[in-house]
Amino acid sequence: MLRQRYRFLAFLLMLVVVCVSACGGNAANADGGKGAPSSFTIVYQPGLGSVTFITLKLQKTLSKQFPHTTIEWKIVNSGSAVREAILSGQGQLGSLGISPFLVGWDRGMDWKVLLATSRSDTWLVAKNPRIKSLKDFGPGDKIGVVAPDAQQAIVLRKAAEQQLGNAHALDKNLVAIGSVDGEQALLSGQLAANFAGSPFQEREVAAGGHIVLHTNQPFGPVGTGLIVLPQSFYNQYPEFSKTVYKDLQSVTTYVTNHHQEAAEYLAQDAGSGGRGSVKQFKTLIDNKSLAFETTPSGLIAYANFMKATGFISKVPGSVNDLELPTVSGTGS
Repeated sequence: MLRQRYRFLAFLLMLVVVCVSACGGNAANADGGKGAPSSFTIVYQPGLGSVTFITLKLQKTLSKQFPHTTIEWKIVNSGSAVREAILSGQGQLGSLGISPFLVGWDRGMDWKVLLATSRSDTWLVAKNPRIKSLKDFGPGDKIGVVAPDAQQAIVLRKAAEQQLGNAHALDKNLVAIGSVDGEQALLSGQLAANFAGSPFQEREVAAGGHIVLHTNQPFGPVGTGLIVLPQSFYNQYPEFSKTVYKDLQSVTTYVTNHHQEAAEYLAQDAGSGGRGSVKQFKTLIDNKSLAFETTPSGLIAYANFMKATGFISKVPGSVNDLELPTVSGTGS
């Protein structure tokens, strides 16, 4: 009798194992068999440059594709903050400029470029009419940048090298400040100039500011936004990573062809878009200086300058050293 009971319990245990295996298989199939992680955090900065992320977020594309993965979106104030989030494991995918990416790569961070986001023209805006060029900044004139190694800060140093003969001539003028606070600091007179992107720079000019420097002048019209992912994450979840890449490619095409809808998403997500009306965002997206390009560009040009000025210790042998298989063999 006791033996029969053990046999019955063994039979029940076998049924449980079969059921669990079946349930596990169904869960995998629900995610398309892509081996998705249990959670995935995307780290980005507020402003027009994040329009593709904001669109992807509000369309809930990833949540629909991977219902068993918790998708989280984290807003930070600078590319260096994106870097720290990924370095500490608080995020997996990040959007940032070329220079903070290169600083991380130079320090041995295990991350590479999944694709690029866009190319745009960012302005150094001053309010005091006496400041017409970099030569007009005095020792007490503070210049706002989101971080010392932000792309705008590197562009400013390149321009200082060209105009003043010394890339570090204005280093003591730089103040690290987020784009939102930088706008207010400029308009209240706490900053002599602010180097932020859209929509902050347009509001600064509308409030009486004027443009001192365009980012597309020192380095030429190269890309500004990168989307990066740790190589180890890509290796562990290759199909998931490729799907995210394809989603970002698709949403870039969508935004390129649907300016009105993209503007509505930006206005809807005020924290991500940086505040503004649908009409204002539509005007910004319509601007010809904003180009949605997913092929990385400018990586080697920035790396050469940053090494020459002491920000990084080495230059990649080729752009391929910085890229994941999704864009390998492309870019500059």
